[in-house]
Amino acid sequence: MSGLAIEFEVVAAICVARVLIRQLRGLLVDIGNAIRAWRSVRDALRDEPEEHQS
Repeated sequence: MSGLAIEFEVVAAICVARVLIRQLRGLLVDIGNAIRAWRSVRDALRDEPEEHQS
């Protein structure tokens, strides 16, 4: 393989890695948002009986 072909493969691998990292960050943000939403729902359901008792 020529040096240019190797250089092209390295650049392509770096680009693919950057895309995968960006997608992984997005996935982690989505998981974090889902956890926050679940906690909000859980807290709302937990507080509901207390409101009826007062």
